[in-house]
Amino acid sequence: MQRKKVDLVFVVLTYRNTQDLINFIESTKRQVKETYKIIVVNSFYDNDSNNVFYQIARENDCDFIQVANKGYGFGNNRGIEYALANYEFRFLIVSNPDIEIEKFSMEELEGLENCILAPTIKTLTGKDQNPYYYSKIELVEWLKYYSYVKNIRLIAFIGIIINKVYREVSLFIDRALGIRKRKIYAAHGSFVIFGREALLRLGKIYDEEMFLLHEENHLARLALKKKYQNLHDPFYQSPT
Repeated sequence: MQRKKVDLVFVVLTYRNTQDLINFIESTKRQVKETYKIIVVNSFYDNDSNNVFYQIARENDCDFIQVANKGYGFGNNRGIEYALANYEFRFLIVSNPDIEIEKFSMEELEGLENCILAPTIKTLTGKDQNPYYYSKIELVEWLKYYSYVKNIRLIAFIGIIINKVYREVSLFIDRALGIRKRKIYAAHGSFVIFGREALLRLGKIYDEEMFLLHEENHLARLALKKKYQNLHDPFYQSPT
């Protein structure tokens, strides 16, 4: 079967909440001028919600696949596999349905097909979500590991605080110096842009044994192992 050529493919994993998907589709129509395809991957909850998701996808010229509710990694891996089998694209974006795109330009992606991109993601209160981790801080990694082994949550919390302080200071410095792109360790999982070359060479992107949390850490370790760059690019804005 011949694959259809598009600039972008969006893989959007859904579960129960249909309004978020509608908002995502509408913001994408407004902001993305290039050719694209949205693949709706529905983690099955019940027949009623599944039928609604199918109808939304059909009415908006999106592809639709239904998968078992086995978590973030399982659903997104199926969506990526479907995209690779059916489309010839330059970039693939894994997005949560509660994202709304505020601005987007393919010009900013030129020459980055071998990278993983972490756009600016802001919450509705204006809080930055990216970079998830600016750098791999060994002390933070050890604190998390030790807290899980000893079941002491306070130790993990200390690691989280260290990472947040480091991130905010680094963001401030980058903005003060006018740095537009920066190599980082981990991208936030709610909206990740994969260059096609990076996607193909990384192999299976997500660990399906991880149902929901820590997918950012897994992807960061995979990219580090395969020697691929995570880049923070502040041009893109996606409030969640």
